[in-house]
Amino acid sequence: MKIVIEYVFLENLFINLIILKTTALILREKGRMFFLSSFLGACLTVVMPLLYLSSVGWFFVEMGITIVLVCISFKFRRLKKFSQIYATYFIATFIYGGACYFFEGLFGIRSVLVILAIVIVLFLVLRILCKKLQRKKNIENFCYDVEIEAGGQKGQWKAFLDSGNMLTDPLTDKPVTLINFRVFSELYKDVGLGDILSHNEKLNSLKFAHYINFNTLGSDNKILVFQVDKVRLSGKTLQDVTVGLCLKNFNDAFGSDVILHNSVCENL
Repeated sequence: MKIVIEYVFLENLFINLIILKTTALILREKGRMFFLSSFLGACLTVVMPLLYLSSVGWFFVEMGITIVLVCISFKFRRLKKFSQIYATYFIATFIYGGACYFFEGLFGIRSVLVILAIVIVLFLVLRILCKKLQRKKNIENFCYDVEIEAGGQKGQWKAFLDSGNMLTDPLTDKPVTLINFRVFSELYKDVGLGDILSHNEKLNSLKFAHYINFNTLGSDNKILVFQVDKVRLSGKTLQDVTVGLCLKNFNDAFGSDVILHNSVCENL
């Protein structure tokens, strides 16, 4: 019986810890004393069978234990914040409990190690998803719909306002907004990639076209820089904007075809 109690205690300690960390991950809360609250919750779970409670009694005691764990692990000043944390804790509990119940029913395996393995894998999956969703949200907060007009052609693309883009044209001292080849090919249909790489005479159709050094990730390259007639974003129109053609694909990283210069935020 002693071994069973130890297993139950360790299982609840670990699961409580994972649920608290999941709650903090979902709500982006720092949290505190997770191990202490998990230890206390595990102790109460082991003691509860000795109380001979009814189903209703078990429910209210579980509710009370959750309140204690939330109060120890998170800071809050308003009831609304407490309710949000409390609800998230219960949602996380149902997610892990449901996953364990599903796999136990599917494979007929009832093992503490299997349960812990399921909880760990599910926590890692949730962590990856939360990070991807947060990254997507962060990118979308700095994304704009931009219209670029050059040589009688124009189009609309997604643009990312990059605070790290401090590139300037040394000849004009103007900030350089980066575009990829997809944008370039729609604006300048008669200029191909071979023309850009060979620096041939077709580049004369671009306004003030020239090459500048472009340092990135420890490499020193030259990129084609030129001026476009107009750039429209957030209801404002910028004239004779200097852009640089970046042949590296930054769409996957930023979810956009245009990387705005840091100084653009001053004009928004």
